Amino acid sequence: MRIEQVEVPVPVPGEVLVQITAAGVTPLDHSLATSGPSRVGLLPLTLGGEGAGVVVADPAAHWRVGTRVMFFAGPGGVTADGAMAEFAVVPARNLAEIPVSVSDEVAAAVPIAYLTGLLALRMGAFRPGRCVFAPGIGGSVGNATVQLARALGAAAVAGGVGTTAKAEAIRAAPWARGIEVVDFERDRLPDALGDGFPAGIDLAVDGVGGPVTAQIVAAMAVAGRLVLVGCSAGHSTRLPLHEVIERRTTLHGFSLHAASTAESTAAWAQITGLLTAGRISPVIDSIYPLEAVGEALRHLVEDRPIGKVVITGLSSTR
Repeated sequence: MRIEQVEVPVPVPGEVLVQITAAGVTPLDHSLATSGPSRVGLLPLTLGGEGAGVVVADPAAHWRVGTRVMFFAGPGGVTADGAMAEFAVVPARNLAEIPVSVSDEVAAAVPIAYLTGLLALRMGAFRPGRCVFAPGIGGSVGNATVQLARALGAAAVAGGVGTTAKAEAIRAAPWARGIEVVDFERDRLPDALGDGFPAGIDLAVDGVGGPVTAQIVAAMAVAGRLVLVGCSAGHSTRLPLHEVIERRTTLHGFSLHAASTAESTAAWAQITGLLTAGRISPVIDSIYPLEAVGEALRHLVEDRPIGKVVITGLSSTR
């Protein structure tokens, strides 16, 4: 990876040009940096699937110049240049105004995790009073999911982590109040779930995959729903099919890229409302300058921190 001077991109109708102030770092960025895009001819590619900044130009004149925004870059960072730059073009439907009380660094940690968490909960037919579980709550999607479920009135919320040390750290964190923490290093589902899950898990949002998915299936309530949003711990698993059949469990596959404009718009409105009210709060682990993006990617994937890694100072790198 290297930093280069390139032309400022020009937005076309349906896109907005944003001057970037902060960008979120995701495991996908690391995957692309180490193995390259799946399509031939895309290199060089600017990484970054989400960020925050200021609107510079909007051909449709919907967004006022100077508005602080956070965004999911859509194809940006995967099949087009992304957010780890001074300027980026973003699909207009993927923008949301940043609440006054939220910093750019925190806003950059919101888009992918909270859109995924909220839309996955909706896919799983979430409603107040449901018992919700998400593994990987040290990571961004799992963290966002349990915070959203708690804020939206779940009867019980639990999340899983891979190590005892991480479980203890999360239990002591203020943001985790009211969230049950399952330590997969010591325990297995469903035995580790507390009294808040008497019938099992009504709705699980799984971004971990691998053997964890099989444990979740064994802990589902009758007619529960399991929404699969990722597979960071493995692309395959052995499901206890008798459990799926007996519990009448429904499995859903989720992709943020497949969300409609209407779904995204409604989700952004709810997320910004919860942010403004202080009912959800992204957890930031560390902030790196753009020139240290390689170390930021390494830290995210190898050290597996609790919370989000963010790149900042992008508009002052010249």
